[in-house]
Amino acid sequence: MERLTPAEEQVMLKIWKLEKASIHQLLELYEEPKPAYNTTSTIVRILEKKKFIKHKPYKKGFLYMPKISREQYREYLSDYLLKKYFDGDKKEIISYFNKMGSLNDLLT
Repeated sequence: MERLTPAEEQVMLKIWKLEKASIHQLLELYEEPKPAYNTTSTIVRILEKKKFIKHKPYKKGFLYMPKISREQYREYLSDYLLKKYFDGDKKEIISYFNKMGSLNDLLT
């Protein structure tokens, strides 16, 4: 698995939310100004090439569905963050988020 670009991540978050979607359905979830249809279609093709999503025929187009769950990607990102920025030290990452107030905010 590899990290997603911010644009790819926006599309994946929408696919995870909808569970299956056409390009038009994805575009409906964007705020104005919405990206172009072709731009979104290109990102979807990249996500399919990266094996994050799959498709099936639907009417005159396709429906796109996740192959990688949000939880699987979250686990990958957490592991990446831990290894790359905290040298694999779980106590250090917990200390960091606790110091920033992030963990305390979650508990209240």
